[in-house]
Amino acid sequence: MNMHVIPVPEDLVADCRAFFPKLLRSYLESGNLNWRVLGDHRVSLQLVCRLLWNDDCPFLPTFDHLIRHTCGHQHAIWLQKSGTYGGAARVVAAHVDNYLRNPNGYPRPPIGLWVSNALSAELPSTDQLLLEHELSGLPIRSE
Repeated sequence: MNMHVIPVPEDLVADCRAFFPKLLRSYLESGNLNWRVLGDHRVSLQLVCRLLWNDDCPFLPTFDHLIRHTCGHQHAIWLQKSGTYGGAARVVAAHVDNYLRNPNGYPRPPIGLWVSNALSAELPSTDQLLLEHELSGLPIRSE
């Protein structure tokens, strides 16, 4: 259980919000979780999900199709219970965790009613973040 929340600087959160759809699109299309440059930082989709975990800013409708693709038929649950970047980060993190347990180059959502559980999940330990060299070993399709 995470008792301490380390605040994320607002300018970094804004950058993460802007970069999140690009990382998510790359992941959904190819399984790519590689680290990328974001300003002065190097980030992965997993790290951006952590940084946006408690963000209550509404998710932009422009990118709703990405969350619809991520959640599948459970999209309405995400929309009703959250609709925020924080909620999007939580369902994407659960989706990525499922992919990492069974990497095959084609990201698929978990089985069962997983979106509601993902929305109420606690921030995972940093021990679950994969480092750049670990991500390079995953079987992904080329972009």
